[in-house]
Amino acid sequence: MIIEKFPNILPNQINEKIISFLIDSPHWRITRDEGTRQQLQNNLLNTNNSDFGFNIQTFDEIHNLYLDSPLNLYAEMIYFIIKDKSKYKFLKPVRFFWNYYNKSSTSNFHSDMPHKNYISFVYNLHNNSGGTEIINTKGESEFFISNQSEAVVFPSYFSHRGHCSKNTTGRFNLNCIVEIELKNENIKS
Repeated sequence: MIIEKFPNILPNQINEKIISFLIDSPHWRITRDEGTRQQLQNNLLNTNNSDFGFNIQTFDEIHNLYLDSPLNLYAEMIYFIIKDKSKYKFLKPVRFFWNYYNKSSTSNFHSDMPHKNYISFVYNLHNNSGGTEIINTKGESEFFISNQSEAVVFPSYFSHRGHCSKNTTGRFNLNCIVEIELKNENIKS
């Protein structure tokens, strides 16, 4: 299983438009990662002063969720562009999560799905010093900084976490889970 990186997915002006939609969205919630509600509440109410970030879930096939939002159209465009570039054989998107991390957000390591027939990608909407940390097949940590219009593709069962930005107030990105074909190590021939 490989980690892929693809630059220049969408023009910067489109990313700025997506950020505008995200800022105006009423659907934000506090992210939990793999923590319990009690762990999150303890984090938010103690002197730790950290949260796990915030997200908007606009599509989830498993929970039959589809928000009537332009955000899904943008997510689908990103999905299809990455599908054309990736060596993985994409079958269908399963979930779209739009994430926001502020300077006090500290994400826990987690996996998006435990099964090998899913990959995840993180699509970065703007340049910042935050990023995605992924534990690779060798058990080594790899950090992928948030480069505008760049996507990082990795197996959904890989442990990973988001990092907030230190040089901007916040960090926006899209996390997508995709079902893939397992034949021939998930790679297109």
